[in-house]
Amino acid sequence: MAKRIFKNEEHQKIFDRQGFIVLPFLTTEEVSRLDKLFDELHPDAQSSGFFSGSYSSDLNYKKRASDEIVKVFSRAYRELFIHYVPFGGAFLYKVPGDNSELAAHQDWTIVDERKHVALNCWVPLCDVTHQNGALCILPGSHFDNFQVIRAPTLPFFFSGNEDVVMSELVPMEVPAGTAVILNQSVIHYSPPNRSHAVRKAITAGIKSEGAQMYFHYRVPDKEELEVFEMDDDFLIRFNDFANDIRQRPYLGRSIGFMPYRFPLLPRDAVIETIRHMKTSAGYPFGHTAPSPPAKRNFWQRLKEKVFA
Repeated sequence: MAKRIFKNEEHQKIFDRQGFIVLPFLTTEEVSRLDKLFDELHPDAQSSGFFSGSYSSDLNYKKRASDEIVKVFSRAYRELFIHYVPFGGAFLYKVPGDNSELAAHQDWTIVDERKHVALNCWVPLCDVTHQNGALCILPGSHFDNFQVIRAPTLPFFFSGNEDVVMSELVPMEVPAGTAVILNQSVIHYSPPNRSHAVRKAITAGIKSEGAQMYFHYRVPDKEELEVFEMDDDFLIRFNDFANDIRQRPYLGRSIGFMPYRFPLLPRDAVIETIRHMKTSAGYPFGHTAPSPPAKRNFWQRLKEKVFA
């Protein structure tokens, strides 16, 4: 179990059980301030698809957005958390269209999750529903329930069985300014934005105070990972995000190698693992016979590569 990070004991208990918690976060004024900043930084946000500020090659843009987000979030951080350090933020937006879907994935292992915790604070700047691309979560799918290392060059433990995950997701339909605070290891997804307006949101991270940041790189053709110590702002430092994250890092400092055999689960074991995850989080497991996995289209395959 990682270190406590919530001030409120009940919040910590819910987070530990579910892998996420939904809490009031920004005031109306704070939402408005960030919404105006979004419009200022994205005057041409009208092309199609899903976009994250992390994709940009413009470091000045990424740093300004991150610094301003952390500044506005700092009040809520102080009210909710203890012994924490922010590690930046980015705008996320979905332009209406079928290609704005974000495939089911888990975020990378960036701290030692046996001792520390890294959180994403996902905060929409508009009311979100399934129609405009709400975040969807698989409750209980965090590190405490299934301990794997996650990296862009590693598969997900559910790879090839995405249909099992998709049938068990819970949508987070929340008002603007509400935070869905999720463990980095929780499986999440968002459907296409099928509304008539851009869906604006923010992701910002905090981690346990004193936790070193890491990046894991799978050595080609070996059951071995090279481990890199990273600076706290490394997530906005990639020049070509989609390509760079799948190469041996040019950021950080290599601290050596570790043997690692990724657990390859047969389909029935994936189903039972997800059943255990969801029921241990206090949610019913909703089916008994998942359909065979559907073929993934080009955009789904691309997004899986980018968000592995």
